[in-house]
Amino acid sequence: MFLVKYIKKHKLFSFFTGIFLTWFVFLLIILLTSHRNVIFYDALTQSDVSSNYESRLPILRYFLEPIASVSFMLGMDFSWLFLFMISYPVLRLIYLMLKRKGYFNSKKFKLFSLIINDLLYFSFKIWVIPLIFLALIMLFGYIFIGFLFVNRYFMVPIQIIVSGCFVLIGIKIFMILIKLIHPRLTFDYLKKNREKAMKKRAISPHFSRFKREIAYFVGLGLLLLGSNVALISTPFPNHSIVSKVPLANDEFLIDLHVHTVFSDGWLTPEERIMWYISQGISIAAFSDHDNIRGAKIAKEFVEKNDLDFTVLIAEEWTDHENDIHLNYYGINEEIVPLESKTPSGPKAMNISELISYVKSKGGYITVNHYNYDPNPKGGYGVPYTLEQLRDWGVDGFEIINGGSWLKYKEIRQFCLDNNLICMAGSDTHTNEDLNTFIKIRLNDPSNKTVKNIFEELKKNTHETIAIEFYPKVFNIDNDLEDLGFYIVEDLINYFLNLNTFQTLSWISWSSIIYVSFMVIIRKIKKTDLSKLQKKFNY
Repeated sequence: MFLVKYIKKHKLFSFFTGIFLTWFVFLLIILLTSHRNVIFYDALTQSDVSSNYESRLPILRYFLEPIASVSFMLGMDFSWLFLFMISYPVLRLIYLMLKRKGYFNSKKFKLFSLIINDLLYFSFKIWVIPLIFLALIMLFGYIFIGFLFVNRYFMVPIQIIVSGCFVLIGIKIFMILIKLIHPRLTFDYLKKNREKAMKKRAISPHFSRFKREIAYFVGLGLLLLGSNVALISTPFPNHSIVSKVPLANDEFLIDLHVHTVFSDGWLTPEERIMWYISQGISIAAFSDHDNIRGAKIAKEFVEKNDLDFTVLIAEEWTDHENDIHLNYYGINEEIVPLESKTPSGPKAMNISELISYVKSKGGYITVNHYNYDPNPKGGYGVPYTLEQLRDWGVDGFEIINGGSWLKYKEIRQFCLDNNLICMAGSDTHTNEDLNTFIKIRLNDPSNKTVKNIFEELKKNTHETIAIEFYPKVFNIDNDLEDLGFYIVEDLINYFLNLNTFQTLSWISWSSIIYVSFMVIIRKIKKTDLSKLQKKFNY
């Protein structure tokens, strides 16, 4: 009886305590039952080589595990926005209906909801204005220069906008906290433009409410999207790949496909270098879309800081119209597809011209993440058959891309049958743990040139390793994944593959958040209503 009365009296406290206890019990079950199982698979020999490698997490990672893992799972898919667009209107409607029935009539709740509404409206304004400005710049750049301008220059402004917006939001929150704490400072939510707002509502009350709801919806959506971008742009501590049998002097772990902010990547070239070194990679090809700016900066950074790391300059030639991507290595020139042709710009070539040109300059060229769909004209591969690409002179195909290898099994066999290189590239854009690498043995370990590396790759005696961090135990229908429910699938499989310290990190962070939230709620409940009304000029 006492418990029922207590719950009725402290509804909010009881509600969040119930959620926390359920979550805490779940984490305890995970702590007792799950274990981290990382699979290393050599797609070239089609064998599990997990006994040869270990994925080791640094100590700092355990302190940041919940934040880092959410960042890695969100990635740059952004399809969760569909889930947000579906769920927000429903939850908002439920809230408004409950509010109308008197469930949120607390005067303190009304006062503090003013702060939330103001933050959402502020978020709407500071995100929309610079994004519209950026869209106009990209539009004019596209009109006067061409697609090349958009392809090369859209990422850095986005990074600047996201950073700037979060600085402004941080300042806004700091000012709110100062006003809450300072004895004389007050809010002006209720007095500010009150007469003007009343006139607008008198003329068109429904339109005014609709406009406000749209601002809240867009403001929250852009805040979440900006948070996603900020997370994937932050270099969290990554795992390190450790060979259980120490590498010989002539053995190297390498990656031949990665991106930076100079195309559609979210880390700078300098950050990407340190990202590789921390994970045990010593050679990498920087292959931004249609340019080599990131590769040059990375190479200069390594030389300037005398790092034990080798940067190979590469480019991912990207034909969006025909949906085909090729990496070329060994020539320090920028070449773009015909869709990006612009006056006084880089050389523009079609695919066969590109392959011929790269080979004539002594370079190497491979096909990235290609498909094995039936070609309408016969054979396999769209828009060009595998045989066409072979005959034009490509050196090989990726049989692993971004940790995925199953859909490239037929391409692997085609490479073996035609003496083509079986490539593997992480194609990483964000800060996630490296999920793909090549282990190669060089006949001359001091010669880490493109020529020497590719001559060894041609033998197909290297290892192409795909890393599966969270082996799938739980699966969701593909259509639901496309609506953003992939996050649910990834979360479940993630929690089923945690070690003890990762789970303890989740328990610690969850407890800190719960205690902090309850302290705030308790503080609000104890605050004198008359003082709050004075603070809000109510």
